[in-house]
Amino acid sequence: MTDQDQLLAFTLNGGATGARIRARDWSGHPLGPLPHWPSALRTTLGIVLGSSFPTFLAWGDANYLFHNDAYLPMLGKRADSTLGLPYQEVWSEVWSDLGPYVARVMAGESFFFENYATTLYRNGVPEQTWFTFSFSPVRDESGIVRGLLCTVIEVTDKVLALARHKEAEERLALSLEASGNIGTWSVDLDTSLTYVDERFARLFQVDAAAARSGTDLARFTGMIHPDDRPAVLAAIEHAIATGTLYDIEYRIPQRSGADVWVNARGKLFGPTGPTGAMATGRRSFAGIAVDITERKVAEQRRIASERLAAEASERAAESMRRLDVLLDAAPVGIAYVDMGGRLLVANSYNRVIWGDHPMPADVDEYGGWRGWWPEDSAHAGRRVAVTEWPVSRVLDGEEAAGGVFEIEAFGAPGSRKTILVRAAVIRNDAGVAVGAVAANMDISAQVAAERAMKDSETRFRLMADDIPQIVWAADADGDNDYVNTRWFEYTGEALPRRPDWDWRPHIHPDDLPLLEETWHTSLATGRRFEIEHRLRHHSGQFRWVLNRAVPSTDAIGPDTRWLGTLTDIHDKKTGEEELRTQSRRKDEFLAMLAHELRNPLAPISTAAHLLSLGRLDAASAQRTSEVIVRQVRHMTSLVDDLLDVSRVTRGLVELDLGTVDLPSVLASAIEQVRPLVDARGHALAVDADSALPLVKGDRVRLVQIVTNLLNNAAKYTPPGGSIGVSVAAAAGSVTIAVCDNGVGIAAHVLPHVFELFTQAERTPDRSQGGLGIGLALVQSLVQLHGGTVAASSAGLGQGSTFTVTLPAIGAGHAQAA
Repeated sequence: MTDQDQLLAFTLNGGATGARIRARDWSGHPLGPLPHWPSALRTTLGIVLGSSFPTFLAWGDANYLFHNDAYLPMLGKRADSTLGLPYQEVWSEVWSDLGPYVARVMAGESFFFENYATTLYRNGVPEQTWFTFSFSPVRDESGIVRGLLCTVIEVTDKVLALARHKEAEERLALSLEASGNIGTWSVDLDTSLTYVDERFARLFQVDAAAARSGTDLARFTGMIHPDDRPAVLAAIEHAIATGTLYDIEYRIPQRSGADVWVNARGKLFGPTGPTGAMATGRRSFAGIAVDITERKVAEQRRIASERLAAEASERAAESMRRLDVLLDAAPVGIAYVDMGGRLLVANSYNRVIWGDHPMPADVDEYGGWRGWWPEDSAHAGRRVAVTEWPVSRVLDGEEAAGGVFEIEAFGAPGSRKTILVRAAVIRNDAGVAVGAVAANMDISAQVAAERAMKDSETRFRLMADDIPQIVWAADADGDNDYVNTRWFEYTGEALPRRPDWDWRPHIHPDDLPLLEETWHTSLATGRRFEIEHRLRHHSGQFRWVLNRAVPSTDAIGPDTRWLGTLTDIHDKKTGEEELRTQSRRKDEFLAMLAHELRNPLAPISTAAHLLSLGRLDAASAQRTSEVIVRQVRHMTSLVDDLLDVSRVTRGLVELDLGTVDLPSVLASAIEQVRPLVDARGHALAVDADSALPLVKGDRVRLVQIVTNLLNNAAKYTPPGGSIGVSVAAAAGSVTIAVCDNGVGIAAHVLPHVFELFTQAERTPDRSQGGLGIGLALVQSLVQLHGGTVAASSAGLGQGSTFTVTLPAIGAGHAQAA
């Protein structure tokens, strides 16, 4: 792949949009040709193009817009001409509202909008739309915000579906209000408290406020006409005991002396068992009460004139009227069948749901009604059998049955809707089953909205699991309720997330108090949460992470959730510390070098001044000259060491390789260091094997290696100390060890002794220590010979040992040292 191809690689997984970006000539655009685009822009745009989630990026001060294929449907007719245009030109109709947020994002803030309403002209006409989206800043390598990243979901269908559902409920309430003579009631069977609306309260002459807050059932039954009360109480008891429909008429005496006739209908509501029978749990007995005084007066008049004939016809008419009221009042599809399964009555809303359906004569003809079990059921996708319809189950002996099904309406092949079906048995006055009633409700919009929300959550989880950071979420109280799989990969904790899962044991104990204090402050104030702390890695090491979180708010402002990320910054943080350490060592070395080079200048200057006076005798002049020579030699040695280590570290040293016997190397090194050893009164012991192999190397450099180690031992061992040198042969190698009983090496210094400018503690008079380059030079020279060098010490005051291991080339012989 060429360099040019590598620069354009970020567009390769971008689908049609990526191909358009790659094929376009950008030389005339303010951003310039593609290869000249900033790396942060190319990297972020590569993530945008590769995402299956609708996403766009606004880049630079002009907010140049780039998007992925998933975002194209939201653009409508603008999809072919938006790439690279300023955000405010593409979405000019929303810029006045969102422009200030864009500016705040470019200043470093993040935002999350849920169910955001706006009007768009993406297809040439105004559309009322709703979106859920987030704005996040995009930073370049130096941390400066250069762009805005937006992920977005259009939730217009969900919002409209919820609005339609609310409207349907309001229409039902308005219908009851418009009727003027229909009241509703509900009895909590656990407390016997009865709750009624204002119309019902007027019928019973009860204060409306007291009725709404709950009144004992006996308060209402006690106001029923004494002649009717026993039948009403029996009907209530029977309906509650059997779960059958409650339907009765009775009189309520009024203060005026007249009676008001009421038709009360209701049924038992509550949890059902696995067979459809009523189960234990919180139950209520609820229904409606209709003022039928005028009808009853008319009935009484007809009864008075045509008692015998009117009784039979009126009962039939009354039954039809009750059925008509029920069918017309309920915003659901209702159907009645006899015990053979013949469909007797179906209201108009039943045909709205099922289309122009037939009127089957028996259960066997139910096969023409097409339905399937929904996705979340045990029989997902399977065709509903004739015997599985709730009506069939009731006719087969169940008291009540229900279910959710996907159906295909008659006359609409290929289209499906989701319905909720409930069926119950109908019994006559003797309690004998005479048929069944079924209620059908279209819940397609509700199911679609729930699926959309579930799909949205699934897409979020997939995206969260795909990014390298740990993603977590918490509710408004700060309780963590989500963490992506990166957490378990990072910490090594086993999946799945337990109900009692707690993140605190994974935090370094020293960091936990400040983390919790910062978190509680953010919860209390709603400010952005950000802190660096250590987190236990699956390797057992505590690593530094950057923990950030931002709150999301509801429509009126309060925080509802927190979304956060954990980013591993351990390498960056430790790298910065290493750079600071190296810089400190360099500064210390330069100060020390200046001191070491300045020290000889004072005696040299003094000696030169004395010589210039010409007043010294021959002996004094000789001594003064020796001072100059000795100090110049010391300065030359310092400069030679600097030049030597410079040449070695830059790879400019070439070894004069030959066959070398180590005893002669040892003798030469001891000879060079003997004056310092004697001056400090050290005891020097040499231990060498009787037969040592030869090594291939540069004899001068090998002598330099041993001399440096012996010099260090002499300088860092107090006067009168002991220094030992040992040489031993091993399989294919030979080892030289220099040990002393001197000041030793601190544990925190030991790993760095072979690094440039590393020094142990120096005495106040600076009689010990050098430039801090000797051991670095030793290591470099040993490595050039294909060997290794190591240091060990039990700690300060415990002495130290330096061991050099070199490859051997043959057998040698021991020589006296």
